[in-house]
Amino acid sequence: MNHLPILNFYLCIILFMANQLILFFLGLLAGLVAHPSVAFASSPELYWKTALPNTPIPSCIRDLLHPPETSPGLWTSSESEEEVVVPGITSIYYNAANVAQLRDKSSRSLFFLEKDLFPGATFDLQFKRSIPKHADLLPRRVADALPFSSNKLPDVLALLSVDPNSKEAREMSATLERCERTANARETKHCATSIESMVDFAVSALATDYVSAVSTVANATAAEAMQRYVVEGFERMGGEGLGVFCHAEPYTYVVFHCHAVGKGMMREYAVSLKGSDGSRVEAIAICHLDTTSWNPQHVMLQVLQVEPGSAVPVCHFLPSDHVLWTPRQQML
Repeated sequence: MNHLPILNFYLCIILFMANQLILFFLGLLAGLVAHPSVAFASSPELYWKTALPNTPIPSCIRDLLHPPETSPGLWTSSESEEEVVVPGITSIYYNAANVAQLRDKSSRSLFFLEKDLFPGATFDLQFKRSIPKHADLLPRRVADALPFSSNKLPDVLALLSVDPNSKEAREMSATLERCERTANARETKHCATSIESMVDFAVSALATDYVSAVSTVANATAAEAMQRYVVEGFERMGGEGLGVFCHAEPYTYVVFHCHAVGKGMMREYAVSLKGSDGSRVEAIAICHLDTTSWNPQHVMLQVLQVEPGSAVPVCHFLPSDHVLWTPRQQML
């Protein structure tokens, strides 16, 4: 009997495990240099609480940290799943709207002009989630051990048992392409493959660990169907126009694409909404003040009929699984 294939298999396993141990200890060393007090945090939640003791974990992150017990495994979308259009800085700078985006009423309805935000204003909204609650959230030591680049995509697909001809593979390829684009001069961006990585990027971009991390809080009804909401009140958030917002990218595990914009580039609002069915949503809204570098064909500009560089602030509500980071201050 030829035992060579079996021996080769076990040799590959041993080499892989050795590589993981090396990466793990390198990760610990890097963490010790960057954040000595949190280097040995044993979980994403512990890392957050240790690195950001004054920052409550937003609801969308809590959902990922404590998923349902009946998790089906890796996060992969189905062929019939609708595309969720997520407003993001990278898309604003580079992408013209496609037909699906222009037809997606639930996404288009998130856009509005700042002048249209006032008590008593009405919006027809649906707060879809782009991340299923059972999505796999990897700790950094695992995420960092996995290749995350376009030239390594075939290896990743094989490792995670994803069909190279599937929708999942196409989405993963598109995500990597977006993550690898050079950032515009007006932004700093980062694709975080772990909560720990997102925390580090936000703290670095805001130059402080005294930060606020918030997300839209909506119940299941708000995600199920479009309904009319009335603005019961709103408050300007005290981020001085400096912020980082992170949205999910389609991948087989949770990846957040984070964008940091400079001071005075946006205004942030906390908006209290009441639905026609009586349900309430505590929404986060962002208004962009400088659209000079935006793609003229971006879906937000087309929907709101605004030209790039106009003095008119353009705004959008954040879906319930986006995270907005700002320097921690009192509400203005």
